[in-house]
Amino acid sequence: MQEARIKGASQDLLPVRVWVVAMIKYYQVLKIVNPMRETARVMGEKLAVVMGALAEKQAQVREINAELDDLNANGARLVAQAK
Repeated sequence: MQEARIKGASQDLLPVRVWVVAMIKYYQVLKIVNPMRETARVMGEKLAVVMGALAEKQAQVREINAELDDLNANGARLVAQAK
């Protein structure tokens, strides 16, 4: 598949050679990329689970903070009444 030998045989085969070389390169790249894609997919699924748990915890924290704010306001009101 040397370019000089193909050029000597036929000019029409040069595009075919370019295509074949590109397909070989594409295949070699896919052998590297496909496992990475699978890893990214698995990690994406794990991330979705963790983000769901994080959202639940953040909602709990918001509830606790709202309750704490109410208690602080109530405490300040009671202190003001006591004076």
